[in-house]
Amino acid sequence: MTESGIPQQTRYGIEVSGRVADVDGAPVPGAAVTLVDAAGRQTGRTTADDGGRFRLAAPGMGSYVLITSAPAHQPEATTVTVTGSPVRLEIALRGSGGLRGVVRAAVTGVPIMGAAVTLTDSRGDVVDSRLSGPGGDYAFTSLPPGTYVLAVNAAGYRPAALAVTTGETGAAQQDVELPDGAVLHGSVSLPEGPRPAVSVTLLDEGGHVVRTTYADESGRYAFHDLDPGTYTVVATSYSPSRTVVRVVDGARTQHDVQLV
Repeated sequence: MTESGIPQQTRYGIEVSGRVADVDGAPVPGAAVTLVDAAGRQTGRTTADDGGRFRLAAPGMGSYVLITSAPAHQPEATTVTVTGSPVRLEIALRGSGGLRGVVRAAVTGVPIMGAAVTLTDSRGDVVDSRLSGPGGDYAFTSLPPGTYVLAVNAAGYRPAALAVTTGETGAAQQDVELPDGAVLHGSVSLPEGPRPAVSVTLLDEGGHVVRTTYADESGRYAFHDLDPGTYTVVATSYSPSRTVVRVVDGARTQHDVQLV
């Protein structure tokens, strides 16, 4: 305070200054520093210099929030109480890690483009999601350190999920292999004449329904992403046809049906 009782101020307000560093004390140049009032309105913004130092001004006394952010670091929010004298702060930013990897087919090792890669936190909330690139590659950046669940799925493959852990710095590497699900496909032949809808039902060895589909206009049908094993194919139209078929993992098995 001055002798007249007026708060010490810069030309534009009461000075709020300090230094932005990482947890090891190294400066974080270029960090964005924003001051907002209790209503969330921005009252000042600046960028830390090469030494991590910053300076801005609060328009008057009161409570503010200083928001600090920088690439590869977790953002930080700090309560600032301005009573009239200049405020000096030391801001420590924790590092922010990442996660990257390649999605491949388990049997052939071929990269899978367009696989849906989803990251969820410990509560099951989706943190981020994206599609794998032409080389099967994916990457998540600026992740707080912790444990996540990485789930990947792609057409024609069985989905996979696994736990991953990220640190405060650098990107963790986690490649994912998707098992090639078995495919059972074929066609249903009908006598000459009007072609009614033909349902094709797949039963497991216990006689339980696994899936049901309908043959298309050409009589073709297909079941994708099957567990290896023995199934019974039941095609129904005029009269049902029932045949036992065995499929193996990663293979395409053809089974045609003749209805009479």
